[in-house]
Amino acid sequence: MNLKATFRLIVLFAGVSTLLAGCAHAQPAPPKNLGVAVRSINYSGKEVVLMAIDPQDKRNGGGGDALNPYSTGGTICCYSIPAEWHPGLQAIVKYNLYPDPTWHEQLVDIPPYPEGIAGEIWLAMHEDGRAEAVVSHFDPSRPEWPGRVQGHPVQSESYALKLKNDRLNNQKGMLAAMEAGLKYDTGKMTAQEIEELKEAIENTRKRIQRMEEQRP
Repeated sequence: MNLKATFRLIVLFAGVSTLLAGCAHAQPAPPKNLGVAVRSINYSGKEVVLMAIDPQDKRNGGGGDALNPYSTGGTICCYSIPAEWHPGLQAIVKYNLYPDPTWHEQLVDIPPYPEGIAGEIWLAMHEDGRAEAVVSHFDPSRPEWPGRVQGHPVQSESYALKLKNDRLNNQKGMLAAMEAGLKYDTGKMTAQEIEELKEAIENTRKRIQRMEEQRP
């Protein structure tokens, strides 16, 4: 290899090294904040709407899912959280309890992110009326879940009975409406429609009987 070729290789190597070094320095710094989804979970026996508000920046807020008693809501966008947890991290949980239209607020501490991993922000309402906010990459059923209650909501016996009674009363209402239709509206119906209505009435009666037998 002659001197000129050697010089060209040295210049080329130096240029590539400089380019790689420049690319390394050009790597963006990790984000300080992340936009995450807002999830809600209701451990109480009341219907509730839950929202998250940043006490340091009231423009940063998200949520608003309406939850039935003992239920988990869907995913709503978005709320900004620090990419890394730090002591003193807090959120305002804003909520109202149906049928009272009044909005309430609770300032709550956000516990450390489990395993240091940022995830969705979960808002919770508990039976004792205390609100909670946790950031978790893990579902409530996982052992890493940092919330006060492990697992998804479980219906109380009284609420489960209420739901059964509501379903039973709904079936009885449907039966009464169909029986009234069979009694007063047959002149407007074809023979096939009358037979179908009679069959529906009989099936509903059997369903009601099974439901009543299952009541405690």
